[in-house]
Amino acid sequence: MAKHTILAYSFALLAVCLGASCATPTTISGAKEPPLPLVKWDDLPIELKKASAPPYSAISYCASHASSQGSDSAAVKADLAECLSADLLATRGSFLACHSAASGLEGKAYAEQRRKCLIQSGAKPG
Repeated sequence: MAKHTILAYSFALLAVCLGASCATPTTISGAKEPPLPLVKWDDLPIELKKASAPPYSAISYCASHASSQGSDSAAVKADLAECLSADLLATRGSFLACHSAASGLEGKAYAEQRRKCLIQSGAKPG
């Protein structure tokens, strides 16, 4: 197994573990702490956007797929956001971990794997 693949799986596992442990964290007194906030990818700090940006092949695939929606600009925009998982609310760490988990893939495979990972890590439609 290639080094980058092992690293990607490690990030994905870390995200799942963090997601599970952050779902209902408790303090020493047993009181529940609030979960990590969910954000859209567009609302991430620029550093995280750069670190979790989809590869060109995925952007190209999604743009081509969205353009098949015809001339309805709202439908094209919605399809593009869904394909790139920009319509989901997730934790900042989930965006980075799922990008890393799918980083060995290209185009449609990348887009599908990233979305699947985000949903499995607790992302919600937003």
